[in-house]
Parts: sequence; C-alpha cells; structure tokens
Amino acid sequence: MANLRFKCASCGNVFDIPGGAATCPKCNTPVNGEMGTIQLYRMGSPIGAAVGIGLYINGAPYGHVANKGMINVMVPYGTYKIHATLGMTRRCKDLEVTLTPEANVCFVKARVKAGFWTNTVIIEPAKPEDMPSK
Repeated sequence: MANLRFKCASCGNVFDIPGGAATCPKCNTPVNGEMGTIQLYRMGSPIGAAVGIGLYINGAPYGHVANKGMINVMVPYGTYKIHATLGMTRRCKDLEVTLTPEANVCFVKARVKAGFWTNTVIIEPAKPEDMPSK
C-alpha cells in the first residue's frame, strides 16, 4: 500500500501519512476527516524510466512518482485537475476528477507516450482492478 500524501490547508506543507489520523508535522494542524483520495499509478515503461513524473493537482506540486510507482493523495472533496511532468517535458493530457462523499476515491493511471520531438504524459481514469495490489 502506498503512503497517503496530504497537503496541509494551513501551511501548504506536503507530507506522507503512514496510516490513520495525523497532524501536519510543520504546523500541527489535524488532518480533516472530510477528505477524498486520488490514487495514481504510474504504469511501467522504458521511456523515462529513470525519471520520476512530477505530480501536480490544481497546479500545486505533490512530489514525484517513480516508474511502476503508486501514490495516494488526500484532498478535500471537490473537483481537481491532475497534471504531470517528465523531466523537462511539460506536455500532459490532463484529467479532471471530482471527489464527493459518495465517490471519495478516484483511481487514475499515468503513462508516457513517446513522441517524435518530445514525450507526453497521459493521465486517464482507471478501475480499482487496474491498480497494483501492493
């Protein structure tokens, strides 16, 4: 199971939650229970395998995801634009997702599409069974 990544609403600090309830290590703000999870799996590919994709949600950075890596990001309910970069490449087919109390987990997968001049990161919806089990 991948760590849960959380961005503190008070100070903007991004940190991993090993499980359960937590507080921000920088400002001690508790994690709010009114949250959904965006689970992103980076599909394995030899293209850009040595470089982590940079993950951005509504323009805010949430770290990097390694080849065949997975990350869970906790965010308040709402609509989010997911964008990814690969090294110097900023080309991405973004995905917009909405999290609600009824649909509080969103599964997405990222893959790198080779291009003639530059590669493109493709973000697309996924099913729970498309995600790795570990």
